[in-house]
Amino acid sequence: MTIIYVIAGAVAVIVGGLLFTRSIEYLASRFGLTTSLVGAVISPILTSLPELTVIVVALIHGGLSGSEISIGTVIGEPFMASTIIYPMLIIVALFSYFRGRRERPYLSPGKEVVIPFIVFTVLFPFVLIPHYIRSLFMRYIIGTFLISSYVTYVIVMSRRGMLLEHEEHSSVVFNRFLKNVSLAAFLQLALSVILIYFGSELLVNGVIFLSKMFRIDPQLLSIVIVPSVSALPESVVGLHWAYEGKDTLAIESIVGEKVLYSTFYPGMTLMITDWVLKVSAIFCVLVTVLVSLAMIYYVYKGRIGYEIAGIGLAGYVIYVLLMVHVLSI
Repeated sequence: MTIIYVIAGAVAVIVGGLLFTRSIEYLASRFGLTTSLVGAVISPILTSLPELTVIVVALIHGGLSGSEISIGTVIGEPFMASTIIYPMLIIVALFSYFRGRRERPYLSPGKEVVIPFIVFTVLFPFVLIPHYIRSLFMRYIIGTFLISSYVTYVIVMSRRGMLLEHEEHSSVVFNRFLKNVSLAAFLQLALSVILIYFGSELLVNGVIFLSKMFRIDPQLLSIVIVPSVSALPESVVGLHWAYEGKDTLAIESIVGEKVLYSTFYPGMTLMITDWVLKVSAIFCVLVTVLVSLAMIYYVYKGRIGYEIAGIGLAGYVIYVLLMVHVLSI
């Protein structure tokens, strides 16, 4: 029965995420927002609702295991984005190129994408400090610093990029029933929030129960399983933009999510939990930062191709091998 709950939760999160993300571009163009604000800030905030719901629900209902799942989700999402989602974007770009939808078989984003990459790579290691310097004061200092950094990042990115061109989007599903597209888009968002919340609650409860049943560390389980499901909404958005040749939006939607998970979400979680990291989480942070450091060079060049895919997949394999070795000791 637990497996059914997990599957039902995952399906609800995916459907809710799809409904949510399919209205982003229309609403953003409708209100005259810039590409950087949409790609690096608004899209990550909206598509991270599944993970945010997982964090909140786990903290409310999960006790110690819930706290570990919250921390694992915060740490695991940037790891999954760096190692799995970027290679997926490149594969989609290559597929689109062979179908004649793109001019290049690789992603070529604007220079403004370098900023969120640097912000993430510099700030993400700060999540390790409260684990080694154990005090409530340190947690609040680092938490406040990270949240303030995200506010500064939002201000900077809101002033960059070009205005998103206005388009009518058939992907607003409710537009088939209402003549007012904006109203249809807002109603679609409301429904998606409900699906995301209840789907995430089922998913979290299922993960907690499975971790107890199979005696698997819930933090390790949440690093791998929860982000792989809850990261689907931002993956769908990025993959769609990569297929359409909107490379800056595609990359910013993913790296913007990483910035959110290196600043605001860990800052919030630091102030609520004791922030005890297992070895799986510590290795996860280190591998993610190393992969991101290697990526900055290619992002600056404006050519994101098979090299990035290889680096990301290598990081994932290295992490898995490390965890297998640690768990076997």
